[in-house]
Amino acid sequence: MPAQDRIVRNEFPWGVIEWLAGAEVGNSEELSLARVSMPPGSLADNHAHANCEESVYVVQGRVECTCEGRSTVLAQGELTVVPRGAAHRLRNVGSEPAEMILSYSSNAREFRLA
Repeated sequence: MPAQDRIVRNEFPWGVIEWLAGAEVGNSEELSLARVSMPPGSLADNHAHANCEESVYVVQGRVECTCEGRSTVLAQGELTVVPRGAAHRLRNVGSEPAEMILSYSSNAREFRLA
């Protein structure tokens, strides 16, 4: 299979998502993969995905993941899995930009603000 050269970039007030695999990119039928960058102090919207699990792997920085009201701080090399349908959000609690890899068990995630 040839290397993927298309990345779909979405910018938000809280950071940037670059879609590497999934429906947005058109290269996967069963999963989504994204690289996320968040500046220090930024907070993503509380949301849920009714049709898939989400994993959050921290590449750089410190990120607080709040899931169903319980918060966990993740450092470089740490991972958490958000259950299907669970309300969650990410916040950069470090003094440097945070970089994460997100993966989802669907190529077209349902998204709703929680």
